[in-house]
Amino acid sequence: MKTKTKINDITAVILAGGKNSRIQKEKSLIRIKGDHLIDKQVQLLGNIFENIIIVTSKDELRRKFPDLIIVEDEYKNCGPLGGIHAAMKHASTDSIFVFACDMPNLKTSIILQQVATYRSTTCDILVPRHREGIEPLHAIYSKTNLPFLEKCLVERRYSVRSFYNKVNAGYLNLDAKHIDSFFNINTYADLKKIV
Repeated sequence: MKTKTKINDITAVILAGGKNSRIQKEKSLIRIKGDHLIDKQVQLLGNIFENIIIVTSKDELRRKFPDLIIVEDEYKNCGPLGGIHAAMKHASTDSIFVFACDMPNLKTSIILQQVATYRSTTCDILVPRHREGIEPLHAIYSKTNLPFLEKCLVERRYSVRSFYNKVNAGYLNLDAKHIDSFFNINTYADLKKIV
């Protein structure tokens, strides 16, 4: 599903820098119905957003996407927080929409709903929330968060939500029927569900 006009004031960011320690394979290159997972994400996000950044240090992803902006963490081995920081530093827009590379069920409708909600509020972060919790790796972050995020990195507080209480965090409340949209592949059992 293509949007009529691509979003150009928010950059889509795919975090693909993880060590994949639990599954022992590059999650972004898992094949689902013949295609690599990250190919599906790039295609879906490319239909919605003008700009996409992939955060990774992996050469195979650099070679795979020569036309996309590829950036590396400035703060190494800090998990997703380091990737969000790197994307903020390199994005040309004032906000970024962050996605984990191991989410196979991204939905255009939820992404567009999130963007519309973010634009209609004054929040610095917009995070989906459902009965099982919040989704910090399917969230929109303003660059105004950068000083708080850097402070967490310097202090070695690497939880993505570690600075939420310092900023104006907003939440998009979603019904339980949408939880599957945020499913991510962490284990071989998760992989079996998808493949």
